[in-house]
Amino acid sequence: MRTRRSLVALAALLMAACAPAPRAPLASLDALGRDEVVLVGKVELVPPLRKGEQKIRGMVVGKIENTMHLMMDDKLRPMPEDPRMADFAGRIEAPIGETFFVRAKAAPSYLLGGLLFLDIGGSSQQRAIFPGGFQVGAKPGDRAIYIGTLRYQRDEFWEVQRVTVVDEYAKANAEYEAKFGKAQPLRKALMGRVKQ
Repeated sequence: MRTRRSLVALAALLMAACAPAPRAPLASLDALGRDEVVLVGKVELVPPLRKGEQKIRGMVVGKIENTMHLMMDDKLRPMPEDPRMADFAGRIEAPIGETFFVRAKAAPSYLLGGLLFLDIGGSSQQRAIFPGGFQVGAKPGDRAIYIGTLRYQRDEFWEVQRVTVVDEYAKANAEYEAKFGKAQPLRKALMGRVKQ
């Protein structure tokens, strides 16, 4: 049993080290390609992550602490219960409670779901999976869009009770303008739930 736990932990560490790169944070709009857009948004947990709920031990490669991995794809599909390395391609590493600014293709994409590592680096790996099913409405010609605050309300067992997209455009736009200036306006394009 102990050997199995060690193998699981080793696999998690290797996965973090070998996972495809996340969407890159953006420091300047000049760095955007002609067919790229900066996505502006945020992830919140209600109640917030408490001290001791996340255990990260040893040498873990990648951004794990206080970070939600938002799995994205250009095609709508179910979020895998056990994501493979390929599922991490194009993810957004969103610091919980902080506005993110990441580059993406100026085309529609889908938020499949979120993943938060709860216990990694020890003898086991635990994670919480969060639902998705949202469309990001970027379109050709966009340079900057605000997709909203994705708010996950959860219980003490990490069961998601409610998911909402909250419009905090004014606050996000102020952060955007402080970072990038006013030359390129931030278009509001809140994520919408995909009807199936």
